Amino acid sequence: MKSHVLERYDETAVNCLTGSYARLSVMRGRPVEEKTVFERGSGYLFQAGLDEAGYPEYIFPVEETGALGMRNCGFAVHKKPIDVRDVAGQLASLIEEYEGVVVWVNTAHLAYADVYRDNAPYLHAVVLDSLADDRLSVDVLDCLVVDLKPFACRARLAITDLERAAGDHIRSEAHDGMGYFYAVTDERTRTASTDGAEPDLGNALVSQARRFAEEERFHSAIRRYRQLCEECFTDTPDRATHAARRLFHHSTVLYAVPALTLMEGSLRAAGASDHTLRLHEKALRDWQAMGVLALRFEATAAPSVLKRINDRFASLDETTAALWESIAA
Repeated sequence: MKSHVLERYDETAVNCLTGSYARLSVMRGRPVEEKTVFERGSGYLFQAGLDEAGYPEYIFPVEETGALGMRNCGFAVHKKPIDVRDVAGQLASLIEEYEGVVVWVNTAHLAYADVYRDNAPYLHAVVLDSLADDRLSVDVLDCLVVDLKPFACRARLAITDLERAAGDHIRSEAHDGMGYFYAVTDERTRTASTDGAEPDLGNALVSQARRFAEEERFHSAIRRYRQLCEECFTDTPDRATHAARRLFHHSTVLYAVPALTLMEGSLRAAGASDHTLRLHEKALRDWQAMGVLALRFEATAAPSVLKRINDRFASLDETTAALWESIAA
């Protein structure tokens, strides 16, 4: 059987894992918005490191955010080691018990979308929710296919492709969750206790602000990201060019701008001050401008553009610290 797309959707998740967990919550009968996972799971805090190809990345701690956010919404996350001897049989049991599971995969083997075939492989999370009677294929919900115009889709994936995708390990500094199926259960249906009730939104954001101040990986993230980018920009031309494109993706397409866009709704819902909203708007504009500068550096490698990138990083570092300080206050 050839893997192929069944349906395409214009509405996408902000992140593949948090979007997948939100989908599992729907299957469990108590939908949780992806924004809520970010709010309850410290998803607006970012750290810097190296991605699966050894290039700089600026990203929130995805696995930590997903598990913490779901837990703080009253769900339990169950981590099941993949049985490589009988993936189809194990999936059949898990789907019967949990209705669906999330799995980290290597996109090189997701043959249903050309964008995965034509671009460098990376770590990606998808939902598996239906197994064919002959167990030769599984239905996939892919909530974020990053194409020229991102889309979501339901696809049919050959079991042999799934086995390769889930077994061909790939990791970055931020991700090391391959080799498992992840399922959720709604713990609130098991007890009448109010223990573990969701925290107030304002308190959840203040908690993130405190973590920003206390944890070095968060409050030094932009400085570390700048340093890692500059090391690439002053390396070989090929590496500099690719790093510039990655900076564009991380700033504008995948992480910084999407998360800040989501964060605006959280801040307004929590009654944030005008001062906080202005700082948020400035951070958003700075990241959008960074994306433009990254594309210019990719095209020109001009030292003047590199200086403007470094200046923008300095502005972002100052604004981001001020934003979290204002939230904490």
